[in-house]
Amino acid sequence: MPSDETLDPEILRSRSGSADIDEAVVVEILYHPDLRRVGARAVLGSARSEHARQEVVVGRENPTFRVVGWGDARPLQDPCVSRRQMALRWVHGRGGFELRQEAEARRELRRFTPDGSLLGEGPGFLPAGGLVAIGDRVLLLCTCRPLDVVGTDLGMVGESRAMVALRGQIRALADSGDTVLIHGETGVGKELVARALHEGSRRRKAPFLVVNCAAMPETLLESELFGHAKGAFSGAVAAKEGLFRSAGGGTLFLDEIGEMPLAMQAKLLRVLQERKVRPVGETQERPVDVRVVAATNRDLAAEVEAGRFRADLYSRLEGPAIRVPPLRERRDDVPRLFVHFLLQRITEDTQAASGDAPLARLIQDPGAQQGPIPMDFFLRLLGRDWSRNVRELDKYVAAVAAANRQRGEFRAPPHEPSAPRPPDSGRGPSSNPPLPDGASGAKNISEAELIREMEAHDHIQHRVARALGISRTTLDKWLRDLGISRPKDIPREAIEAAFQQSQGDIEQTARLLKISVRGLKLRMTELGIQEPRH
Repeated sequence: MPSDETLDPEILRSRSGSADIDEAVVVEILYHPDLRRVGARAVLGSARSEHARQEVVVGRENPTFRVVGWGDARPLQDPCVSRRQMALRWVHGRGGFELRQEAEARRELRRFTPDGSLLGEGPGFLPAGGLVAIGDRVLLLCTCRPLDVVGTDLGMVGESRAMVALRGQIRALADSGDTVLIHGETGVGKELVARALHEGSRRRKAPFLVVNCAAMPETLLESELFGHAKGAFSGAVAAKEGLFRSAGGGTLFLDEIGEMPLAMQAKLLRVLQERKVRPVGETQERPVDVRVVAATNRDLAAEVEAGRFRADLYSRLEGPAIRVPPLRERRDDVPRLFVHFLLQRITEDTQAASGDAPLARLIQDPGAQQGPIPMDFFLRLLGRDWSRNVRELDKYVAAVAAANRQRGEFRAPPHEPSAPRPPDSGRGPSSNPPLPDGASGAKNISEAELIREMEAHDHIQHRVARALGISRTTLDKWLRDLGISRPKDIPREAIEAAFQQSQGDIEQTARLLKISVRGLKLRMTELGIQEPRH
C-alpha cells in the first residue's frame, strides 16, 4: 500500500512540477455517520503511477482522508467498520477498480452506479465513478479525475470533474479584462461564477454590481444602467449615476441578458464599443471603466436566428464564454452541497435560538447506533434529476430542516424533489411520450405495455426505444422508475440461478431474466462470471 505521503495531493503536485495532476485516482467520502466527513478524499496517486495500481486496504484506520480546503486528515474512524474492511486496486486498462472483501470484514459491500442505482452485491469490478457502500455506514466514490490542487478559494462547493474544469476556466479568465458570457440553466449558480471572476481579478477591491435584465421594463432598465439627469422623466427628482458608473473600476453583472429588449441591446452594444454612457436626459457622454460579465439560460445563437437578439451584440459577447454545468452532470457533488446547505441552516438556527439547535443532531449524533440521516436517503439524492439545479437542492435542504426542527428520528420532507429526468425529455411513462416520426396524436404507456414492447423486441433496448420514438436515456429512466429489470440491476445470484434453471443455455437464461443476450453477456463480464460450457 502507498504511504500516507504518496496520498497527499501537495506532495503529488510538487513531484509533478505542475499545479495540475493530469488524472489522479481518488476515493471520496459521500456518506459517513459524521456528515462533516462528507467530501474528504484519499488520493491514491496519479493514474499513470505504480502507486495507484497497488492494492489499498480500506477500513477503520486506513487510508487517510483529507478534507479539501482546510487540511484535516483522518481515517474513517467509524467503530462499526472493520480495521480491514475491503481492498481495492485501480486497473488502468479497464478504467475501474477491482474490489475484494477482507476476511475479517463485518459489513457487506454493495456497488452502485453514480446515480445511486444498485450495480451489484458484494465485491467485484467497479467502473470509475462508481460507488461502494460499506454496510449502511460509509459510502465511497471511487474515481479517476483531475484534481484542483490549487484549492477551493473561489467559494464554490464541489470537487467533481466538471467543477475542477469550471474553476480552471474562471482562473484563466479572471484577469483577462474581456467581457465574459456565462451560459447555464436556471439555478446553476451563474451569479456565483460572475462573482468568482470578479474576486479573482485585479478589480476585486472595486464594486461588484448586479442587475437582472428580465426584472425591469425597458425605460427603467436604461435609467438603472446608464443613469439619468434630474427631471429627465416624471419621478426623476434627483440625478442618478447609473450602475455602469457606480461600478467604476469594478464589475457589472448583467443577468438574464437574453431577456433584454432589442432597443436596449443596441444601446448596450454602443457602451461596450465606446466605453462611454449617456445618462437619460443628458447630451454629454461619460467615460466608464467597468468590466461586463453577462449571463443567460437561453441559446443566444438561436435567439439571433429568431430575431430576438441582435447579431452584432452576440458577436461582441461571443468571445470568452463559460458554461456552468447542471447538477445532473456533477452528481457526486450533491452530498457535499447537501451538507454545506444543512450546515448553513444549523448556523442560522443556532444564532436565532441562542445556542439551541436541534438540527445539529442531523450532522452527528454520538449516541446513535446508525447515522442520524440514513445512507439510503443520500442514495436517493444522487438519483434525483434536480431540474432546477443547486437552487432546488438548497430549497430541499430548507424543507429537510423544517421537517426536523423537533427532536427525534430523521424525517424526510413530505414532498420529494424532482424525479430523475434526462435532459432530452421531461416525460415519463404516465404522461405522453413522443411518438415515432410520422405518427400523430399521443398515447399513454403503462407498465404492462412497456413490458410487452420489451418482450416483442427481445429486451434489446435500442430497438424498443426506436419503436417507441424515444431516446435510450428516456427508456432507461422509465425502466428504472417502473422497477423493470435492466442488465446492470441483475445480481450475481439471479444470473447463476437462471443458468442452473436453463441448464447453461445463455439465450434461455436471458429470457428468464427478461434482458437481451448482449445485455446478459455485458453484465456477466462486469461480475466476472464465465459462460457455462455444454
